[in-house]
Amino acid sequence: MPPFDHFIAVDWSARNKPSPAKPTKDAIWIAEATAAGRIRTRYFRTRQACCEYVTKRLVRLRNQRVLVGWDFSFGYPKGFAKALRLKAKPAWRAVWDLLSELIQDGPKNENNRFLVGARLNERIQAPSGPFWGVPVGQSGIFLGSKCDFDFPVPTKKGWLRERRLVETHNLRLQPAWKLAYTGSVGSQALLGIPRVRALRDHEKLREVSRIWPFEQPGGVGADAGAMILHVEIYPSLLTIPRRKRDILDREQVKTYVAWLQEQQRNGGLTALLDRPWGEDPKVEKRVIGHEGWVLGL
Repeated sequence: MPPFDHFIAVDWSARNKPSPAKPTKDAIWIAEATAAGRIRTRYFRTRQACCEYVTKRLVRLRNQRVLVGWDFSFGYPKGFAKALRLKAKPAWRAVWDLLSELIQDGPKNENNRFLVGARLNERIQAPSGPFWGVPVGQSGIFLGSKCDFDFPVPTKKGWLRERRLVETHNLRLQPAWKLAYTGSVGSQALLGIPRVRALRDHEKLREVSRIWPFEQPGGVGADAGAMILHVEIYPSLLTIPRRKRDILDREQVKTYVAWLQEQQRNGGLTALLDRPWGEDPKVEKRVIGHEGWVLGL
């Protein structure tokens, strides 16, 4: 596999307002470095500021090979697009397109993610769920504050599992249906997927941009040219060295970029990108058509 020239890791946030001016935890942090260079970190108060920065960096690096990791789910359990009655193919892209139409995410982090979760539940027409989790006092007929129903969720088009296949390999990964409380990756995904889609389709980036594993089912193969590869990551898979005053989010992305550098040096990155889910064609269809995968599992 041709090596990457640059690595970027993004720790995402679903905050409803700007993060504090003083760098803090539970905010957006980016770490980046060349393949063998020094790792630098940046702190962002809003998703808008973060994505403006990433856009500028990728435009500048578009003639190189860049791997960009995002710390949120890229997909949902197989059957989600069908339950939403989306006919466009592939299913993952139909879901991404719909979310990009529905999500409103302002320059100061104001957003409508809970409303979108409710609208998706309404559209699915399940007895309850599958999305759940909302601040106290804001629950409604289509989005409850608790997961007071059982999975798999029955729909008119089949059943929806609680977890993607990759999430059954590590139960620390939270399901993307969870929109509130600790580990609410669902809110991060609703607000993150439209941002990555916009980067993927940016007029100056779309010719070299790919979403793994949806658009690269066999890894990056023999494509030795310029490439921007967006991947889903879970930095908590790694052991994070910390001192007492360290900010966890910052140390996680730093550690992840260092891990990517090391994996590339020892040749392990090739295997991680080349069908880590195995050779079963049914599994591959589920992964690359619907659910996605987490780099490192």
